[in-house]
Amino acid sequence: MSFESIKTLSDKIGEQVSVRGWLHHVRRQGKLTFLVIRDNTGYIQSVVKPASGEAATTVASKLTRETAVTAQGVVKEDKRAPYSGLELQINNISAVIDYASPELEHEIRPDSGPQVLLNKRHLVLRGEQASDIMRFRDMMARSFRKFFFLREFVEVTPSTIVQTQVEGGSTLFSFKYFEQEAYLTQSSQLYLETLLPSLGNVFCVLPSFRAEKSRTRRHLTEYTHIEAEMPWFEFEDLLDFMEDMMIHVYLRAEESPIVSKLNQKVNIPEKPFERVSYEKAIDLLREFDIKGESGKFLEYGEDLTEGPERMLVDKIGKPTFLTHFPVGMKPFYMKLNESNPEVMNAADLLIPNVGEIIGASQREDDYDALLNRMKEEGLDPSPYYWYLDQRKYGTVPHSGFGLGLERFIQAVLNLDHIREACLYPRLINRATP
Repeated sequence: MSFESIKTLSDKIGEQVSVRGWLHHVRRQGKLTFLVIRDNTGYIQSVVKPASGEAATTVASKLTRETAVTAQGVVKEDKRAPYSGLELQINNISAVIDYASPELEHEIRPDSGPQVLLNKRHLVLRGEQASDIMRFRDMMARSFRKFFFLREFVEVTPSTIVQTQVEGGSTLFSFKYFEQEAYLTQSSQLYLETLLPSLGNVFCVLPSFRAEKSRTRRHLTEYTHIEAEMPWFEFEDLLDFMEDMMIHVYLRAEESPIVSKLNQKVNIPEKPFERVSYEKAIDLLREFDIKGESGKFLEYGEDLTEGPERMLVDKIGKPTFLTHFPVGMKPFYMKLNESNPEVMNAADLLIPNVGEIIGASQREDDYDALLNRMKEEGLDPSPYYWYLDQRKYGTVPHSGFGLGLERFIQAVLNLDHIREACLYPRLINRATP
């Protein structure tokens, strides 16, 4: 027996078809049983009537939500029918293996809180909104990849087991790797840089891990990190590249029916993005009366935490590059600005509703300068010998960035919490299911 995918049924009006899937909804009304069958391509309302026959009505009386079924029937047009304006008038239906447990109705309720929904994430993902977000996530990941491939980048897969730090030791997940100490990677950046002399422009889409004890709406301990490194790129080249990339992906997002289904609107940014130096941002926070967590205005040299950062970009109202951070605020590998060595050629891309989604910089390309920065940060250079070698054997200007996919999705879909943007979120208090 061959089965039709639900999305093709609009071409089968008036025909007898076979479908298979899961029961998304079950509703009984008098002698009628209304079903919504779901497969990976869509949903179709279906109905079992007395005229469907005794066998079908007997099975229908036992059906429960999420039972996997096969069904045969005639496709009819019905503008009242939800989803597609089609209805499958069933004349035969059966459970594939067994009827789903009716306990499902008590697993997730309309008033279930966040912890219940996270405990039952494997069931939540069967819902329309959660599965739509996962499809949108897939579409966005493909869009980023397509942009890189159009620019002739090479995708690589560095190891996530490392013995060096990138973003500071306080956020490392460490573990015993046989007889050695190792870490879960904070970023694949250092490894990407080693490929520039042979592969040129490179990128990866891999998990990164941060042991940050943050309980904000935008923090995960494991997230999908889209990272890229480019030789011959100086700071302005980097900002221009990221603008092109974001516009490309926003245009793809605008095409997605999921965005409108979730009652969102995509605002396509225009070049050039707003650019605000860190020093100017400190002044703007005062101008906009935005204070830090202490209730006081931030002073020059203090980090912009999640709240002030997000409120600042919300006030600006469009994607904004926050640039030229003071030395010491960002990691050792970022290049100092030639005209003002007190600041770095670094930028964070801030997006309304979320704040930072990209961290970027021109990388330090001078061996001695990089070595001195590492020592200033208190890092032992010996585990980084392979990274330092890049500056000994054919160093060139180069730049790169890392983007958090979940934060981008949170921003575009206006999600309240980042946990909605990932499959099984890993949070400070959660590593299951």
